[in-house]
Amino acid sequence: MSTPFDSHKYAKRLMEAGLSPALADVQAETTAELMNELSRISTKLEEVDIRTNARIDQSRVELEAKIAESRVELVRWVVGIALLQSSFFTGLVLKLMP
Repeated sequence: MSTPFDSHKYAKRLMEAGLSPALADVQAETTAELMNELSRISTKLEEVDIRTNARIDQSRVELEAKIAESRVELVRWVVGIALLQSSFFTGLVLKLMP
């Protein structure tokens, strides 16, 4: 949150420093406009940051779901191959027995 800019106080300080009242007023006005624009840009950046973080969180959740799904699929393959291998060796042992 930004601190409000007091253009009247700023103009007064400029006049106390030796600037003419007209120049101090223009300087204070211009500075106030810049501060307002910076505040607006800062607000927009915060909104973009919030949206970006939400997208990152959503992507993280989707990725974690895909990883979990891949783990389940990998376990299925390992168990299937282990069963196939044990069946193969059992058949081989039975075939070789007299």
